[in-house]
Amino acid sequence: MKLLQSTSSVADFCDRAQAAGPVALDMEFERERTYRAILQLVQLASADGELALVDPLAIEDLSPLWNMVADPAVEIVIHAGTQDMEIFYDHTQTVPHNLFDTQIASAMLGHGEQPGYADVVRRATNVRLKKGERTTHWDRRPLTPAQTEYALDDVRYLHEVRTKLRQELEQRGRLEWLREELAFYETTEQYVKDPRRLWMRVSRHRSLNLRQLGILRELAQWREEEAQGRNVPRNRVVADDVLIDLARRAPDQLSDLDALRRLHPKEKQRGGDAILAAVARGKACDDDDLPRLPKARDEDRDLELTIDLLALYVRFRSRSAKMAASYLATKKDLARLVYSHYQEPDQPADVRLLNGWRYELIGQELVRLLDGNLGFTVRGANGHLELLEPGDTVGQD
Repeated sequence: MKLLQSTSSVADFCDRAQAAGPVALDMEFERERTYRAILQLVQLASADGELALVDPLAIEDLSPLWNMVADPAVEIVIHAGTQDMEIFYDHTQTVPHNLFDTQIASAMLGHGEQPGYADVVRRATNVRLKKGERTTHWDRRPLTPAQTEYALDDVRYLHEVRTKLRQELEQRGRLEWLREELAFYETTEQYVKDPRRLWMRVSRHRSLNLRQLGILRELAQWREEEAQGRNVPRNRVVADDVLIDLARRAPDQLSDLDALRRLHPKEKQRGGDAILAAVARGKACDDDDLPRLPKARDEDRDLELTIDLLALYVRFRSRSAKMAASYLATKKDLARLVYSHYQEPDQPADVRLLNGWRYELIGQELVRLLDGNLGFTVRGANGHLELLEPGDTVGQD
């Protein structure tokens, strides 16, 4: 197995792979030291069994690879491919349109919420994968034989896994559900985050008042732009706890930054003026434009109890659906459903449980529960949980 280290060799492989059918894809990358992931290796497998390793460290022009992934006529088979597709988007500014994610397909068949690749392969092929190179350095050349085999294993079995998962999905009438579930890959919002909402990802933001949240919003956007411009992780610019401290203190002048022990002196020199400008924008923001926090569940005990009741029903239904309860509906999904049901009944578009396969499978039943048109009770000596339809009598045989 030779490492493909030229644009022409990649183009030749991609031509053959596209002609053979779906193409299995995996990527190795490093992103601990940079804002953008550093692509170090690409593994490919054609439907007729041809394997290839692509060396992005040696090839400046990877357009044949990107064009193949972008082609809606070519199905790309991946496992847990969110970060791989982020790299694809970063290189092409294009969203993919024809993916088969074996992790998501497995979850929809009841194999856990986020089944690992090794488990999925073992279940489909009875092959137990080796774990030896999991933490290897993929930027070293030449690759060792052990690295090569480990890397190829990440795509070697994907076609067989895809075939078996697809067959089972078809048998259980869930193939269309999978297509719905994979739609997020095709949205620009998956890859480009709204800079005005980054404050919600900062740890401990709920400890701030509204004005401080306005300052945090400006600081989080500044930090993101700095991290992108320098190509360093955002916490290498300013850590989350420092952003929170800045939002609380709301400094007016450079000397005020000296009180922040965890703000690096070099960052004070480099970004001090920009930090103060961001703080000033937050302080000057109109009250009506300040960010608002969604109500926390523990702030409303009635809401909490309602969500707990719905969560119990989700666990009950997950058994018959043969799907992980947490994949059917998270606590956040249930909270959004309850809030929408009582506060925004005419705006269900952003409520997952009111759309698509989740509504078909469980959402409509949860709505009936909220309306009092469905219930459940415990029957029998073994405490068997059963549904109660309108007119049913509790305790009847």
